[in-house]
Amino acid sequence: MLILASSSISRANLLKTAKINFRQVSFDYDENLNKNISPFLYVQKIVLEKERQFLSTLGKDFQNQNLLFADSIVCIDEKILTKAKDKKEAYEMLAFQNGKYASILSAFLLAKPEKRVFSLSKTTLYFKNFDENALRDYVENDLYKGKAGCIMCEGFHQNFITQQVGNLSTALGLDIQTLKAYL
Repeated sequence: MLILASSSISRANLLKTAKINFRQVSFDYDENLNKNISPFLYVQKIVLEKERQFLSTLGKDFQNQNLLFADSIVCIDEKILTKAKDKKEAYEMLAFQNGKYASILSAFLLAKPEKRVFSLSKTTLYFKNFDENALRDYVENDLYKGKAGCIMCEGFHQNFITQQVGNLSTALGLDIQTLKAYL
């Protein structure tokens, strides 16, 4: 059985859809790292930091188990967008994307007793201009919360994607195809 060390509903849904047997263990991570580095390096460091924090707190309870740590960020022109702290920041992040594109970088670490697998995947979404009323509803109803870069592929953004380069599962937070290859 796989232990998903994450509170992400999207990642849990991806695992369910892929029929992967797992148990979700929520853990409150401190994701504050210096963002003045490459987005590719940043997301990898976050995943490794999640592993460190989880094992230092709960490691004894999960010895010799298959642990999955994951994180996703959004980047636009090398600018890293994580989760918006408030509505003002959400509007700013969405303004960066409006009529443009955003790349979602998803990294995971599969820590098994016999091996460790690290994966980094990228999906780029191209957007037409957002409808102002839909945008306002999305932010004012707090649907952006908990979403890297405020991107919700399965909701708000779905109607504005003109092109997708990469896997949808990566954009949703976990490259399922790669994960399945190593389970």
